[in-house]
Amino acid sequence: MKNTIQLIFLSLALLLVSCVDLTEEMITDTVADVQFSTAQGLDEALIGAYVPFRWYYGRENGMLMTLYGTDLFREGQSYNGSWDRYDAGLNPATTLATQSQPIIWEYFYQGINYANTVISRADQINDLNANTRNAKVAEAKFLRAHYYFILVQHFGGVHLALEETREVELEAFRATEEEVYSQILSDLDFAVNNLPEEQSQYGRPTRDAARHHLAKVHLTIGNWQQAADYAREVINGGRHALLDNYEDVFDPFNQRHAEVIWSIQWGDNPEVNNPVNELQRFFAPRQWLLPGLVGDNMYHTGIARFWPTDYLLIDVFGNDYRSMDLNIKNDVRYHVTFKEAWLYNDEATLPEGKSIGDTAAWFTSDPYIQEMSDEEIANMPYLVVRIKDINRIYAPTVQKHRYPFQRGHGRDFMVMRLAETYLIAAEALMQLGNMGEAANYFNVVRKRAEAPGHTIPLVDPSELNIDLILDERARELAGELHRWKDLKRTGKLLERVRTHNPNAAPNIQEHHLLRPIPQVQIDRTRNDYPQNPGY
Repeated sequence: MKNTIQLIFLSLALLLVSCVDLTEEMITDTVADVQFSTAQGLDEALIGAYVPFRWYYGRENGMLMTLYGTDLFREGQSYNGSWDRYDAGLNPATTLATQSQPIIWEYFYQGINYANTVISRADQINDLNANTRNAKVAEAKFLRAHYYFILVQHFGGVHLALEETREVELEAFRATEEEVYSQILSDLDFAVNNLPEEQSQYGRPTRDAARHHLAKVHLTIGNWQQAADYAREVINGGRHALLDNYEDVFDPFNQRHAEVIWSIQWGDNPEVNNPVNELQRFFAPRQWLLPGLVGDNMYHTGIARFWPTDYLLIDVFGNDYRSMDLNIKNDVRYHVTFKEAWLYNDEATLPEGKSIGDTAAWFTSDPYIQEMSDEEIANMPYLVVRIKDINRIYAPTVQKHRYPFQRGHGRDFMVMRLAETYLIAAEALMQLGNMGEAANYFNVVRKRAEAPGHTIPLVDPSELNIDLILDERARELAGELHRWKDLKRTGKLLERVRTHNPNAAPNIQEHHLLRPIPQVQIDRTRNDYPQNPGY
C-alpha cells in the first residue's frame, strides 16, 4: 500500500473493455508528472483505476471472500479451504495459494491510488471545463468509495489513503470504521451530484450507480431511511427495468440490458483481458473426467472450487416440490442458477452404445432421486449424483457466469443490478416498520421468478423478517459474490454458518466477523499497524 505504488515511473496495465466502451490503451513506462498533466493522461489514470476490480470480481480472490464460509457455498477442490473452514490457516500470513498474493489488499490500494491521482491532479489541468472536471473526479471518487466499501466490510477500519502516492511511504494508520464509512459517504455524495444520468461509454458509473451504492452503504450501517430513499430513486427513475424473464438476466450474448446498473468490464480480445474472468471455470465441476465428456466451449474445463451447501439446494430453493410451497417447480431461479445435465460431447472417448448428445451425467436435487437406493442409482443409464453424493469432482454448477471460451473470458460482471435494488428497498423499509411497502418491493422480485404454468407464493407483510429477506437474496443472487457481506450486515453470519455449513461450523468465532490484516502490511509499516483481534 505504501512502498509498492510509485507513480513517478508507472507501468500501467492494459485495460480493454470492448471497443465501444472503456477501450483505452494505457501508456506504459511514462513519467507521471508529464503524462497525467493532460486531460487525456488524466483519463488514462482514471481507466487504470478500474483494473484492480478484476482481481475481485473475476478471480478466485473475491469468490473465496464472499462465498466460502457462508450458508450457501462451501469448499470444493481447493488449495484455499481455510476461507471456508475458519481454521488456523486463516491468519495474517494467508495468501492466495499458488499465487502468493494477499488476496485483494495490494490490488485495491493500487486502484485507490489511481483514483487519488485523478482527484489530486484534476484541478491542475487547464483544458478541462468545470463540468468535465467534476465528472471525472466524481467517477474517481465513486471507484475509491467502492474499493473502501469492500475493504471496510472485510477488514474493518483501514488506512485511508486520500492523496496520490508519489514517493515511498513507510507509515500508515488505521482509521476507525466510522471514519472509513464517513469518507465513503462523502465520496458517493459527490458522485451522485456530479456523475451524469447516462454515460457516453458503457461501464462508467452513472448517477443511478451512485444512488444504488449509497443505498447499499446506508443499509450496511443501519441508516434505513436513506437506504430506502436512494433505492426508490433508482427504481422510480425509469432508466432501469427488471427483465421479464429471469433467465435473460444471465444471457451471455446479451450482457448489457436494462437491469444492469453497473458492471465490471472485460472484452473479447484476450490480449487485454488480464486478469481474465474465470468465474465459470471455478464454479464448474470436473465433468471432463468422465468418459465421453470434454471441457466444452461454454463451460470450459471446470475445476470445482465451490459447491452448494445442502441448505441452499434443499431448503432455500425448496427441492421437494411435493410439499414445499416455494419450490424448484414454481420458482425458475433454481434451474437458471444451476446446470444439472451434462451431455456426451467427445467422440474419441464416447462409451460403447452412447451417442453425442445423450445424457452423460445428471447432478440433481429432485426429491424422488434423493430417495432412490444406491442399487437403483447404479442401474441408471447415466451417472446420477444425488445431493449426498456431491464431491470434489461432481456437483451442480452455477451457470450464471458462462461465456464462450473462444471469446477470451470476456464476460462482464454485474456488480449492481436492479433486482438487488428492490431487495435493498424491501430490507430497509422492513427495518423501518413499513411492512406493506417492503412486501411490495419483495414480491416484485419474487413474482418475476414465477415459472410458466405455476403460481409462486407471494409474501404477506406480516410474514416479512430478516431471514426471509436473506433467503430471497439467496435465491435471486446466489453465486453473485454477495453472501458473506449479507450475513455479516444482518448479524446472521455466526448463526447461519454454524447451522448450515458443516465445514465452518466447528471453528467460526466472533473474531471471524473481520478478516486478518495481511502480515505484509504490518511488516512494511515503520509504525505500529494494529492487527484485528483474534489473529
